[in-house]
Amino acid sequence: MKDIVRAAIYARVSTGNQAAQDISIPDQIAQCEQYCKQKDWQVVRNYVDAGASATNDNRVEFQAMIAEACSAVNPFNVVMVHSQSRFARNTFDLLHYTKKLEKAGVQFVSITQDVGTSEQADILRTILGAMDEYQSREASKHTSRSMLENTRQGFWNGSRPPYGYRTYVAEKRGRRNKKKLEVAPQEAEIVKLIFKYYVHGDGQSGPMGLRAIAYRLTQDGERTRKGGKFLLQFVQRVLTNETYVGRYYFNKKDKNGNPKPEDEWVLLETPKIVGDELFHAAKERLHHNSISSTPSRVINGPTLLAGIAHCGKCGSSMRIATGKGGRYRYYKCKARLKSEGKVCDSCLAPAQKLDDLVVNLLCDAVLSPEHLQVLLPKLIENAQRRTQSYGERTDRLKDEGRRVKNQLERILHEICRTDLPIDATMKSFIKELQDKSAETDRTIHRLEQENAIPINSLTLDDRQAFADAAQRRLRDKSNPKFTQSDLRLVMGRIDVISVPARRRRRKAMPAKQATFPKKTGALVPTEKSKWCRKRDSNSRPSDYKSDALPAELLRRSRRREALYSRLSHGWPEAGNCIWRIIGQAVRF
Repeated sequence: MKDIVRAAIYARVSTGNQAAQDISIPDQIAQCEQYCKQKDWQVVRNYVDAGASATNDNRVEFQAMIAEACSAVNPFNVVMVHSQSRFARNTFDLLHYTKKLEKAGVQFVSITQDVGTSEQADILRTILGAMDEYQSREASKHTSRSMLENTRQGFWNGSRPPYGYRTYVAEKRGRRNKKKLEVAPQEAEIVKLIFKYYVHGDGQSGPMGLRAIAYRLTQDGERTRKGGKFLLQFVQRVLTNETYVGRYYFNKKDKNGNPKPEDEWVLLETPKIVGDELFHAAKERLHHNSISSTPSRVINGPTLLAGIAHCGKCGSSMRIATGKGGRYRYYKCKARLKSEGKVCDSCLAPAQKLDDLVVNLLCDAVLSPEHLQVLLPKLIENAQRRTQSYGERTDRLKDEGRRVKNQLERILHEICRTDLPIDATMKSFIKELQDKSAETDRTIHRLEQENAIPINSLTLDDRQAFADAAQRRLRDKSNPKFTQSDLRLVMGRIDVISVPARRRRRKAMPAKQATFPKKTGALVPTEKSKWCRKRDSNSRPSDYKSDALPAELLRRSRRREALYSRLSHGWPEAGNCIWRIIGQAVRF
């Protein structure tokens, strides 16, 4: 009895447009099935990679087919394709995987390029593979050239637009739709909110971090384009994307992800979502907050002047040092801390006093009514421009909300009119429209609240009230992040310079009298206690060994015994020895 040949069909198209149009894949499968029918082969399975390039082997269905063909189950013994280019457009991959199938006992067949099974089959297959690879590279060159020219003319090349934008058909050229980017109102508001949170904060604290922004947006009910939660990586990509300030560069990287020279980049001007000043402020803060630039303890720590307080003598940054088990806190030079006073001998600055001094200086110099009078015209101008911007953004959001609601009403009306069954796809689409409508309404409400009190003028009483409120916020010790952010915004660096005070040192009478003994012969004057030359009452046991003591205790014991020996023999320099020990105790 003749064995039944079990065949697996592999079909592939390179682009998503070809897969969506369903032109090439059904034709490939139909021709392969017709070939199997003529050969009386049995088709057991179809493998389809829609929109996958054959220049590499990074294809899901392709790898699944190879794994099953080489498994012990042996579900099929023939792999069939329309042409070799469907299987691979890389000569190395073609030879590698055909040899792998051959070792597993699976035959590779191309219905339009059948080279047979003779000794010359491998040579013919290699030649055909090399020709396919050459054609693929030439087609890639032509495609890249046309995409570069398309970008120079101001059109979008068809990839997914960045978050905050959408595409529209700008013009038609034959059967081709030429698209451009426009602002997506709802997503653009999220982008602006991310920049605002990162640079200025939410008004209750200082500037927020990447993780805090992602958590805040998710808690407020906002969702990404796919309906997922916001992540730290998403927020970072938004803050570093120059498209939001009107600059999108095409052809920055090659197919392997390696950067290209700047002279090969092509600039595409896009609608602005955020201003240049806000974008560069976010970029500067990202650079400052990077681990390579600033330690995390400076960014996230509670120390008010961390990162901006520097030693006035050597220029090193100042860190917090504690005393009395943490009861006292000081700003101490970093170089002095590391070298134990050998490199820099600057003094300690009490933390609370220095913090209060800097905060009071900021309040008196910047937040006084007189200084606010100078800033008033610029403040009113910015507020009026922001009010106008809020109006335009609210109008765009209302138009977007009406469009989504009308679309939703039409779908529901059509369902009710025709008794159309609602499957999972329809339910998901309706839910997406409902969520989008709710998000738009929520954003409109937030913008209206922000613009509820327009600023046209500020009287003297208004300036005084604002100054008092701002000073209270800065002096509020329960919210150090708010104070810290304002200090770093105004004061980039603070040099702490110590001015030594003249102090009269108290004379050490025992040392002086020990150095210059009186006629009485008493070397060291005492009141009640006397120096005992013999063994004291706390005698050591007879089996005492000094080596049993720890090194530090042994050193102190030997120094004490040496001092006793000098005093007992009446050395005149014993007083100097006492003074040195007292001095060391005072300094350390």
